[in-house]
Amino acid sequence: MLSVFPELLFLSPLAPFLLRIALAMLFALAAWNHVARPDAASRVLAIFEFVVAIALVVGAWTQPAALLGAIIAAVWFFQKTSRVYELSTILLTLVISLSLVITGAGAFAVDLPL
Repeated sequence: MLSVFPELLFLSPLAPFLLRIALAMLFALAAWNHVARPDAASRVLAIFEFVVAIALVVGAWTQPAALLGAIIAAVWFFQKTSRVYELSTILLTLVISLSLVITGAGAFAVDLPL
């Protein structure tokens, strides 16, 4: 495939890394907001969100964590009481999560590319 800037192709492993970090921050903020709620369901969801955030930051089990993140984003989308973000942000979360499932962890991850 032709590229407009072929000299920048060596930076391509950084793209999944940046997506991982952005997604981890999003899940960490959502977990923080869900912990502050009094109901038990929100706190259980916060635990899963926090686990996904930690796994994404470290880069360990990135693809399973991203798949769990996509499931969490689907929960946010279909269950209005669990939403802490706008629908557009939730859809972007879903797309980024599925992108990480396909592309893998990228640079600076514990996961080794196979």
